[in-house]
Amino acid sequence: MKNFTISLFLFLLPFFLKSEVTLKMKPSENKDLSCITLLQIASEKSKNDGEMVKYEKLKSLQKKYANKHPDNHFSDDTFQLRIDEHNVKIEEKGKRYINKGLQKCGLK
Repeated sequence: MKNFTISLFLFLLPFFLKSEVTLKMKPSENKDLSCITLLQIASEKSKNDGEMVKYEKLKSLQKKYANKHPDNHFSDDTFQLRIDEHNVKIEEKGKRYINKGLQKCGLK
């Protein structure tokens, strides 16, 4: 019985310990960076397809998100990493990924 109690205590101990997670970015900054990069990808695609009206909408929305933060708030490495992540997901899921992401960023 004593062994059972000790085993149970050792098994349940990690559940009661307080764990701390350190995040470098706030959730809103993370979402803003994600939207800025996705909007950049989508606006470049629209410009290449000749859809200038859509391009202007995407660029203005991108500027709205970018103006929330001071210049050079996001490092170039972080920015490029997020673009690469989006490109990988676009290859996997296609245009649907872009459309869902743009809706989350506020494009109607």
